[in-house]
Amino acid sequence: MKPAAAHIYIYVFVVALFEMSVGLVGCEQMPTGPSLSNIVVSSFSKQPTIETQDPSLCCCRAVGTVTNRNTVSIYVSITVSALDARGSVISKAVAFAPDIAPGQTVQVIAPGFPVPCNAIASFSPEVRVRGLTEPPL
Repeated sequence: MKPAAAHIYIYVFVVALFEMSVGLVGCEQMPTGPSLSNIVVSSFSKQPTIETQDPSLCCCRAVGTVTNRNTVSIYVSITVSALDARGSVISKAVAFAPDIAPGQTVQVIAPGFPVPCNAIASFSPEVRVRGLTEPPL
């Protein structure tokens, strides 16, 4: 390796190390926010998406509720997996519940399961919670 190239590598390493240490110090001074884990997600029920409400016809959606028991407003996204009788995933759908105030309960609908409701044995939700910040970061 040429001496000039070695100097460039050392310079890049030192700059990267400096930036990482500044970033870590900056994060240490950020206040810790409130817990966002105090939510209640109800069991999801099946609802046919067609007017006749025939569970043997395509398609199906999952309907449930989310209750925010935190002290701050939250944004919830739920990936709902439709499971067959063996517990295998048939399909997945995503539902969003934006701006849920403390103490508020909202209905969550996950549409888009391309199978009849009677082919779905149960639902398995995967919940992600984000806090709403003022002002936005």
